[in-house]
Amino acid sequence: MGKHVQWLMTGAGIQHEEMWDVSEPDDKDKGRLLWTSSQELYQIWLNLPAAHKMAPPNARLLEQYVVDCSSTTSPSPPIDTTPIVTSNNGSIITTIVSGEHNGVRAPIECPTNAAIIRIQFLDQTKQSPLCWTHILPSTHATAILYIRKGSVQVDNQRIPPHNTVYLTSGGDQLTIKALEGEADVLFLSGEPLREPIASQGSMVMNTPGEIQHAYFDYQRGFMGIPWDYSLSDAEWNEHVKQNPSMY
Repeated sequence: MGKHVQWLMTGAGIQHEEMWDVSEPDDKDKGRLLWTSSQELYQIWLNLPAAHKMAPPNARLLEQYVVDCSSTTSPSPPIDTTPIVTSNNGSIITTIVSGEHNGVRAPIECPTNAAIIRIQFLDQTKQSPLCWTHILPSTHATAILYIRKGSVQVDNQRIPPHNTVYLTSGGDQLTIKALEGEADVLFLSGEPLREPIASQGSMVMNTPGEIQHAYFDYQRGFMGIPWDYSLSDAEWNEHVKQNPSMY
């Protein structure tokens, strides 16, 4: 719970790494960090439009925000939050990281017209399959499902867990039915950029020349300077202060 989404727009470029909560070292483990529990996460990369490639980078941690859909006014989640919407008496939980679902829009400003939505089916009775329905924007030409847990049905086709499905572009309504009571699904959709793509390593630009220039900027330290993994929090903060992104 809490800050469960890290939203990073690298833009012109920034040195970064993903770090998650672990237990503090104690006398017994002699400085080694111990995992308190196993953790799973999604890492999703969205290509920026050419007009945003050199935008200043920024990173944000987003809080969960439970939306009160019983309100007569249109729900408007606060900035820097991820809306959580419950339905079917709490048996379906929809987490809207980006985009919109059922009138609730994520406040995160995504430079591309894209949706990132997680659907959790929590019915343990299995008496009647739960159904989740979503209306896709007419401009979204790509739609993808990843089934993390459980089996679901889409358009009369059963999809087992740990499978990725690319949906056809016909129609604008998606219905997902949980066949085993419990399921966990990641839904992605978006509008095509219709721009050329050139990539190398972690750099994604529009032309090979732009890729070369990006690596030249990286080598000059314009995106910050890598740090030693043995740094303490105070030493790391000082390092970043002394070697910031130049953009």
